[in-house]
Amino acid sequence: MPLSALILVLVAAVLHASWNLVLKQARHKQVFLWWALLIGTLCFGAFFVTRLALPWQIWPYVLSSAVIEAAYMVTLTIAYDIDDFSLIYPVARGAAPVLLVLWATLFLHEPPRPLGLLGIFILVCGLLLIGGGTIRQRQSRTAVSFRGIVAALTTAAFISIYTAIDGAAVRLVPAAPYTILVLGLSTLLFAPVVLWRYGSHVLISELHTNWVRILLVGIAMVLTYILVLEAYTFSRVSYAGAVREVSVVIGAILGWLWLRESFGVVRTLGALLIFSGILIIAILG
Repeated sequence: MPLSALILVLVAAVLHASWNLVLKQARHKQVFLWWALLIGTLCFGAFFVTRLALPWQIWPYVLSSAVIEAAYMVTLTIAYDIDDFSLIYPVARGAAPVLLVLWATLFLHEPPRPLGLLGIFILVCGLLLIGGGTIRQRQSRTAVSFRGIVAALTTAAFISIYTAIDGAAVRLVPAAPYTILVLGLSTLLFAPVVLWRYGSHVLISELHTNWVRILLVGIAMVLTYILVLEAYTFSRVSYAGAVREVSVVIGAILGWLWLRESFGVVRTLGALLIFSGILIIAILG
């Protein structure tokens, strides 16, 4: 995996874990996320407005990715309403690379090399160890929500599907304008769900109360997607998609620092496995 792609993905991982942590703390998560998407898309769209006219061949990718993105946003926010950040985030992000290897092999004709596959396997083991450690930790205090795990796994499926679609699309067009169009369209698709569930009064109230956080999350969210899709243009999608899930370690660290969640021996071991997998992918994959 090229060093430049690795750097882009790692920066994106930090941003991704950070904005997810802020989202988890929001009272009306779907409203908060919708506003962040809208404002972030408008901010970046202003910079790339002259490049948003993409060839018609790319629109099936834009439309399909936007639909899956909108579904991902719905399931992610529902999952965060059901259960803790420390459970939902590692399960959702940890399961996605397994499915992504399958999609990348079948549809992008990018089967990982043997050592690259070993790196992905070790990385996923680390992700699942962190998630499993969280589940065992939760069982000692309270029952683990089956609904939360199902919602997280559904979110993981959507992550893997839109990642494969986007990985194919950015081989044809620049990453930034494609990202803006996909997120802009997914914002429109997401809007009826938010309006139906909360109404305009809650939308206005959420923006008035949290506009600074919404602005920061919106910028971080769009920038995260642009950086990752840029990495896809010159790296195997299965590799970059797996490495970006180092955000699980970052999320666990942020949860430890800000939410006072225990890190523990199991999470530490999981983090070491993840970094070992990244090194194998980056150097030998």
